[in-house]
Formats: sequence, structure tokens, C-alpha cells
Amino acid sequence: MVLCRMQKMTVTEADEWAIHRRASDVIFAQSASLGVTVRYNTKLNNHEAVAEYAESLAAELLVARYFGLDYDINDNKGKRRADVGQGIEVRWTSYTGGNLIVYPNDRDDDVAVLVVGKSPTYYIVGWLPVAFAKRKRFKNPRQDSWWIDQGNLNPIENLARSEYATAAI
Repeated sequence: MVLCRMQKMTVTEADEWAIHRRASDVIFAQSASLGVTVRYNTKLNNHEAVAEYAESLAAELLVARYFGLDYDINDNKGKRRADVGQGIEVRWTSYTGGNLIVYPNDRDDDVAVLVVGKSPTYYIVGWLPVAFAKRKRFKNPRQDSWWIDQGNLNPIENLARSEYATAAI
């Protein structure tokens, strides 16, 4: 893992409270839909699911701030629109050395950005085009997904000046 490549970002206490409230509302609404689970980690109880969703919202907020983009935590983008900007799919994990995980329903035209850490301190690690991430060499044999280790990611500072910037940011 190359720590010097990571961009350190923090959320404020006010951000944390707003994000946690939004996460609570979303998870409560999802649990009201019996038999419908949009999470991959189905073993979480409601409290854990709220915390996990809040962390992912914080990661999206910080990626938007990094690129100077507007971000509304109340705008539920689902899978039809990018998490941030025009084509940035944000992936969060609490594991500092965690992988970027891409799923079959991720849009091939987007770029995926990995954020690691826990509130209030996160690190934007890097990015990779989703279409590139869906290559055979990254395929996880135990899950229908692709796991890309941090050493295979492009530095986040390179995204804004890459050929993908126009479509993503």
C-alpha cells in the first residue's frame, strides 16, 4: 500500500450528524420494504447498516468536495446515476488496505473511486475506469464482483487531467 498517494479528507461534526440522519432515513425506508435488500452485506443489523451507509455517504461527499462539485446527501441516485459528478462511482471501505470492488450492475462508462477510513478521517486512494476494472484478472472467484487492489489504481490527482475527466467530473 502506498500511503503517500492517498488524499486525506475529513468531515465536520455537522456533516456527521446530517449524514447519519439521512442514513437512518434510508435504512428505515429499506427495512419497511420486506424482502427487499439493496445491500451486499446482509448480515448487518439495522444499527450497523445505518453506520455503514453513513460512512459511504461521507465518502461520496468528500470525493465531491475534492473535485469542487456540488453534492446533496438527500439526493438518492440509486444505480441509474453516478454517485458524484457525471460519472464517478464512489466505493468506501473501513479497511485502510482495502480493495476497490466493482459489481456487474456498475455502469461501464463510469470511473470508480476508492475511499478508505472511518469518520471523521478518510483517504481518497485512487480510481480506475469501471470497464477496465471488469477484466478477468480482477474477477473474484467467490463473488460476482471484481476486486482491484490499491496498487492497480490510478492516483486520484490524475483523474482531473485524464481523458475520463470530461465524462466523470
